[in-house]
Order: sequence, then structure tokens, then C-alpha cells
Amino acid sequence: MKVEIGLATLYLGDCANILPNICKVDAVITDPPYGESTHSNAKSNKGTGREKKTIDFSSITAEELKKIIVICGEKCNRWFVSTMEWRHIAKFDVDPPDGWELIRFGVWIKTNPMPQISADRPAQGWEGIAYLHSTKGQKKYWNGGGGHGNYVGALVTDGLHPTGKPIALFSQFVDRFTKQKDIVLDPFMGSGTTGVAAVKMGRKFIGIEREQKYFDIACQRIENAQRQENLF
Repeated sequence: MKVEIGLATLYLGDCANILPNICKVDAVITDPPYGESTHSNAKSNKGTGREKKTIDFSSITAEELKKIIVICGEKCNRWFVSTMEWRHIAKFDVDPPDGWELIRFGVWIKTNPMPQISADRPAQGWEGIAYLHSTKGQKKYWNGGGGHGNYVGALVTDGLHPTGKPIALFSQFVDRFTKQKDIVLDPFMGSGTTGVAAVKMGRKFIGIEREQKYFDIACQRIENAQRQENLF
């Protein structure tokens, strides 16, 4: 299924099947699933019951993610920027996906992290950010000057997606790693945060999501963002 909304082209399906058929893009900005350990331990006491699992979609292994990043490299020869399971980033530092180099391991420091339910250890109040660049020979550049690649901000608690990311964080990614009229790809679109940031900043966007309910939310959010931009 393919939906076009202004600057955005959105696909419902598995990115492994859809990526080979899309056009070339200028940057990949995304938020893939976490590993199984993180998924299984992501629990909450909110609502009914205790230690209820909060993530309702499949996890991904480092090898599975590496294969997707390699396919992305066939479509993009600049930056791959992603919030990511820190264990996956650590593996990519030692054994990066073919065609890519891990340039920096950044962190997102959360100002309202989930508490540690067991209360027997500190909660993890941060998340990794992977900055990879194509090894195809294109010169590296970004719009951040000498600035760092870290971010401090709150978790998203709007309920649209169990692992939703701050629009401010992804707007920062779009602003610093792309140019006006660039094409931004998100192969793990979720509720569409990358797409909202991209269209608001005048970038074309290609998003892929395999879960119908999150695809529908992404379509609505990106349509709203596009409508707001057209008002000005």
C-alpha cells in the first residue's frame, strides 16, 4: 500500500521488501525496534496489572538491522542517523554494516525516564544515537558546526506509540544532516515523527511502516503537518 501526502510518500509493509524499489535518498533518519532484551524488560505498572509489557511490536537483532542498513546504503551515500539500542551501536562500532562507518555514538539523556520497577538498581535514563556515514567517498558535512551530537529532553507520553520520540530531537536531526529539498528516508516510520519533522522543514519524505495502526497514525500526523505548512 502506498499513500502520497504532499511532500511525503508512505508505504505500508516490510521495509526489507520495499526498500529495493524506492528512489535514491539524501539521508536516512530513523528509529528501529530495540533488541529482545529491551523489549522483554520494557514494563509498566500503569493501568491494570503489574509489570505489563509496554512494547507491542517485534524486536530486531543486530544482524537483522545490519541487513536493512546495508540495503539503505544502496539508496543513500550520506548520513544514517538513528536512535538505537545501545548494544546494536556497540556491535556496529566493531563490525559496521557493509558500506557504512560508525562516526559517532551519541546519547539522548531523558529528563523523565521510566523508573526501575524492581527498585534494585538504577533506571537507565538515556538512549543511544548512531551516526553512520556512507563509505562511498562523499565528503562528510552537517549543519551543526563544532557542536556535539547529544540531546537532552523528555520522553514522549502522548500514547500514540509505545516508543515515540520527541519531535524536537528529530527536527534537530533533519536540520543538521539535510538540506532544503533533500529526500529523507525512514524505513521504520512508526507514528511518523521523522516525516512530521521533514515536511515541516521543507524536505521530501519517504516512510515505511509494517504495522497498520501506526501507519494510519503516521498518515494522519503527516497530513496535519503538511496542512499546517500550507497555511503559511
